[in-house]
Amino acid sequence: MKDEYPSGKADLMTAFMLKSQALTKLNGSWGMINLPSWMSLKSFERLRQDLLRDQRLVSMVHLGRGVFGSDFGSVAFVVTNARSSGGRAIYRRLFDQHVDVRSVAAIEALFHDRDYNCFEVAQSDFAAIPGSPIVYWLSEKMRIAFARAGSGTSLGAACGIAKGITTGDNGRFLRLWWEVSRDQSEFDRDPDFTMPTRTWHAADKGGDFRRWFGNNYWVIYWPDDGRDIINFAGSTPRNVHTRFQPSIACTKISSGGISFRAHDRGFVFTDASVAATCAGDLDSVLGFVNSSTADHMMAALAPTLNFEVGQIRSLPWLVDHHGEERLAHTVTQLKNNSATDWNASEVSWDFESNPLVALARESVRAPI
Repeated sequence: MKDEYPSGKADLMTAFMLKSQALTKLNGSWGMINLPSWMSLKSFERLRQDLLRDQRLVSMVHLGRGVFGSDFGSVAFVVTNARSSGGRAIYRRLFDQHVDVRSVAAIEALFHDRDYNCFEVAQSDFAAIPGSPIVYWLSEKMRIAFARAGSGTSLGAACGIAKGITTGDNGRFLRLWWEVSRDQSEFDRDPDFTMPTRTWHAADKGGDFRRWFGNNYWVIYWPDDGRDIINFAGSTPRNVHTRFQPSIACTKISSGGISFRAHDRGFVFTDASVAATCAGDLDSVLGFVNSSTADHMMAALAPTLNFEVGQIRSLPWLVDHHGEERLAHTVTQLKNNSATDWNASEVSWDFESNPLVALARESVRAPI
């Protein structure tokens, strides 16, 4: 497989795609029904790039789960063995989360409804998107935004985005904050502070889907500025320079979509999170990456549960200076609301009192 089909070696079906191309005469056509994983996953990036460069997609029917016995969806497509001359292919997306598409009759009804999820896209538009995913359902404006991002207007050009430290032994170096002495813990260390670090410092270890603020459960063993972890044989102390910096971070693996949270300062990042730091206004960045626009774009770049550094860097940065000011004001309110909600729970290290208890006390004090 590696020798004969290097760009399709990740799966037998993609090796058959390459074999089909080789067996087809120039300007002839070949077609196939297989799984849609090759359309977006990183392991098939070279396959897509070669296909978009040397072949011409004619039509595609994208089917949902359960069709042909596949529980991962299926895709039927026709390709011409000739380079594209700028033509546009027809794509049909015959499934929707609100429509039952597990029966032949349901699929046939959707197919004959010519206006249902019908897209006409030039394949050159896919080549302009990082990784060349076949994301035909993206709007034209979004495809244009990705094309512009390739010329230096990406999120990666606006701020630093990095994966955190792999400790090599989480059981040794990580604790829930209430498991260790509060006197030996520090949650908001300034990055410019020169005094020796304490034993335990705030750590971002990902967590559940939550935007704006929260998931602050963990602390990391960090005396002598993390010397024990940095020198530990099993660790990978990557991007240590991001420690304690004002930042925003998201959970690297999530089934609920991408969600970024703000850290004013004081956090060390683990490999379960991806952090963004920059000299500009982080609130405007936070507002963009938590928007429905960014969520839609990430669904195209990251079709699995993983959000990789390169994918986040590839997001187009769509906010101008005027928009930054308006966005930052709104994001400040959202952060404050989320922080208030988080600190109302006993799991927060800034918890003071339960709001329900406070309401009960007020009702007792109120005159009858």
